[in-house]
Amino acid sequence: MSRSRSILDQHRSSLACWMFVAAVLAGAAIGREASFAIYLVSFVYYGLYWYAFAWGVDSFRVFKRDALLLKALSVVALAFVYLQAPPDFLSLGVIALGILLNARAASVLGIDRTYYGHELAGLAARRITEFPYSLMSHPMIVGNVMAFGGTLLNPEFRAAWWPLATIHVVLNLGLLAMEQAGPRRRPAIRLAGLLVLAATAATATVAAADDTVSSRLSQEIS
Repeated sequence: MSRSRSILDQHRSSLACWMFVAAVLAGAAIGREASFAIYLVSFVYYGLYWYAFAWGVDSFRVFKRDALLLKALSVVALAFVYLQAPPDFLSLGVIALGILLNARAASVLGIDRTYYGHELAGLAARRITEFPYSLMSHPMIVGNVMAFGGTLLNPEFRAAWWPLATIHVVLNLGLLAMEQAGPRRRPAIRLAGLLVLAATAATATVAAADDTVSSRLSQEIS
């Protein structure tokens, strides 16, 4: 019994995230409303980051695995709608630079430290001086903002999906604020994160509903 409870404790945040994702995808499949699925699954991993940073984790391995998979799901959702727009080379160039900056920063930092290994797994503090940390303090956040913001340079994508990319940019700035606050300010992070995620859920739901209504009107007109 105690072993089963220990396993459940280690996976509770994981179960909550994946149950939410499954419910969203099932609802979207039944109602044939892809916009809701795109918006809602895109931001789950931010909630996981916030929960782990604000409350800690029982298993760093489980957290790291879920963070990787949920972020991959988010990127796939964004890529799915972005690639439906005609290519814009300026947009693609900025996205590529953002991805390269992020990838370089992650390779220098290491996978464990990338996913809050110092804060969550007790890894020793370490000063990184290799590029791009020789130029800036938070290159991964900068890379993310460049990549997500770069999608908005594509006019057709921007016209249809600007809330999706904008929310990504805002939430990355929120992650930066969370990291700057540090684990010592967890009570404030818990409250602020809860408010931000509630606002994100509401905004994403409204944006998805507007997109659905617009799509139906376009179909009726055609």
